Amino acid sequence: MEEEIKEMENDFTKILNRRTRKLSKEELKKEIIKFIGENKICTIATCLNNIPRSTPVRYRSKDMTIYVLTEGGVKIKNIMENPNVSVSLYGDYSGFESVKGLQLWGRAEIIKPEDEEKYAEARSIIKSEEREDLKKLGVKASPDMKIIKIEATRARYLNFPDGILNQVWEV
Repeated sequence: MEEEIKEMENDFTKILNRRTRKLSKEELKKEIIKFIGENKICTIATCLNNIPRSTPVRYRSKDMTIYVLTEGGVKIKNIMENPNVSVSLYGDYSGFESVKGLQLWGRAEIIKPEDEEKYAEARSIIKSEEREDLKKLGVKASPDMKIIKIEATRARYLNFPDGILNQVWEV
């Protein structure tokens, strides 16, 4: 059994090596920005007192920065105590050869409405469609909603169809 697993790993490695396309730092950054822009849902992972929490959220982006409009909750409390976060994004899956995914690491900042300049800038990126979605549900959006701004410092990108296999970008 162990030999079979090792043989399978070797075969898999050969396939990956044939398909791999190595990108420059700038090319990789462009691919990552494109992937971030093509998606709308991510998972933010926070941690406080050795208790991890991951929360799926809707987001918007500008370059390598993620913006999330939120009412608050545990993720805000965690970020205020520990701003180091991880973010995961995934593409649609229709078999292994379709796999696309991104892991981001960075620092999160909570932007409150009282910080008018920063809040207005972030709101211009998020736009107002979140409020429209809430209206459709019959939920009144709070004017006190906060914004989580995540500046990526490191990313690992996998785009199997294009041969980009776990390449790492760092600031």
